[in-house]
Amino acid sequence: MRLTIVGPAFPLRGGIAHHVYWLKRELIVRGHAVQVVSFRRLYPAILFPGKTTTDTSQLKLDAGAEPILDPLNPVTWIRAARAIRGFNPDAALVQWWNPLFAPLSGTLIRLLKRRGIACIVECHNVLPHERSPLDRPLLRYAFSPVSRFITHSKADREELLNTFGEKDVTVASLPALGEFSSRGDKVRGGHTMLFFGIVRKYKGLDVLLRAMPKVLSEIECDLMIAGEFYDSVEKYRELISSLGLERHVRIDNRYVPNEEVPALFKRADVLVLPYLSATQSGVAGIAQANALPIIASSAGGLAEVVEEKVSGLLFPPGDSDALAERIVYFFKENLGPAFGANMRSGAGKTAGNNLADVLEGMLAPRS
Repeated sequence: MRLTIVGPAFPLRGGIAHHVYWLKRELIVRGHAVQVVSFRRLYPAILFPGKTTTDTSQLKLDAGAEPILDPLNPVTWIRAARAIRGFNPDAALVQWWNPLFAPLSGTLIRLLKRRGIACIVECHNVLPHERSPLDRPLLRYAFSPVSRFITHSKADREELLNTFGEKDVTVASLPALGEFSSRGDKVRGGHTMLFFGIVRKYKGLDVLLRAMPKVLSEIECDLMIAGEFYDSVEKYRELISSLGLERHVRIDNRYVPNEEVPALFKRADVLVLPYLSATQSGVAGIAQANALPIIASSAGGLAEVVEEKVSGLLFPPGDSDALAERIVYFFKENLGPAFGANMRSGAGKTAGNNLADVLEGMLAPRS
């Protein structure tokens, strides 16, 4: 099989760049030829809330990509189409996560189809977490020429089918990188919570913070917040202060380098995902790879990731009181060791097809 992956890759940072690295490596191990076409610029500076899009980690997850694309420069879309045609793949797998890239993706897909190159869209989110009236028209432009899709949750599959009707949509589990797994087993018997990843409003960090006073009235525990704030960090610091949580909450406001991720997940006893909306979660995948129990809202695809009282606990999105009750229950009943053992044994893992298997099935020669 010859496959072109179109999406962000090193030196760009973030979960999708890590995913592209994993997928190329996995497919090459299986004997396939893989080309990666990436971006020379991912976001216009005016639209990017972070400090930098560049990954400066010492642990470089380099997929050997060709950095060609610019979402605002159609000339680069044509150049990318030429580079892909030169590789002559059986198909192009286009990464999708934000309607901002619909003009680029939709045009590139049409250029490739005219040359007889099949296209598959892999959706990390069908629709963005922060919606706008332009989302669905942009989605229609990008998705209308495509018949085959991959999503990472049943919730996203339903979203796509409800929007477009007859499409071939396969659900595949979102894989986790072995590089993010810590060595050795931890019992998870302490009282340290972890909130990890980019902080945006839909992640519900304020819900977790508002749950903390009730938790602390019954049990001593601490919260580590590790990730770059795309929302106002001062707003959260003020909330922490007003709730009297300074002794129990530590903020590490930065993009955490790849090499520091395993140790961070090893220090924690439970990961908390208080998301207000969700389709899937790469962070949950890292927790599963580290046998770190999860307390998550039941928003979207998160309910597919966490098996209640096996790998973690669920609560209604946005309900701080319910979250507080779940945290207190988790610590008072000392569920960390049992849940961690379940995860190490394979219980409570996300149900779904392996992504590489799915792609091999889609592109296998017809008999």
